[in-house]
Amino acid sequence: MSLSTLYAFLGHDLLGDVVAAVLVAGTGYLAKKIRSKARNRNDGTDQPRS
Repeated sequence: MSLSTLYAFLGHDLLGDVVAAVLVAGTGYLAKKIRSKARNRNDGTDQPRS
């Protein structure tokens, strides 16, 4: 395996890992924001918490 082939493989592999990590982190952040907004909207109700 030549150095340029190894560099190309690692470049694509690392780029894929970075994109996957950003997507996972972004999805978690979005879910956290949605839960927070739903919780804040429901705080004004008179329902007892269990």
